Amino acid sequence: MRKIFILTLLSIFGCKSEPICTINENNAGKQNYDLDEASCFIALKLDKKASDLKLIHSALIAELNYGDKIGLYSDNPNSENEPESSISLDINKMVEYALMVENVDLSENELLEIYDVEIEYLKFIGIVDE
Repeated sequence: MRKIFILTLLSIFGCKSEPICTINENNAGKQNYDLDEASCFIALKLDKKASDLKLIHSALIAELNYGDKIGLYSDNPNSENEPESSISLDINKMVEYALMVENVDLSENELLEIYDVEIEYLKFIGIVDE
């Protein structure tokens, strides 16, 4: 009985909660999208476990693939003289694509939550205005 009590105390007080990953605060406003950092940012905001990082990463890859598929991303991102694209991102179609085509192992609600928090990351790096 004493061993169980000691083990219980150690499990409660012995482990410090280490973050599952870290964000480089120097990247704020740099307008440089980093897939690993985006995954970490989202995981931290959603208070996820390290095991969830791979799933979040998969959801973001599916988003990128969907954007490529519909022609959302320009081959020449530095071209300021071109008019803005008239292509828009339908989040429901993107979620459907992630589930049906990319076979991301998350629910529709989990994907929506990830994509919603990703906007905060885009604001953090300065790609999206407040």
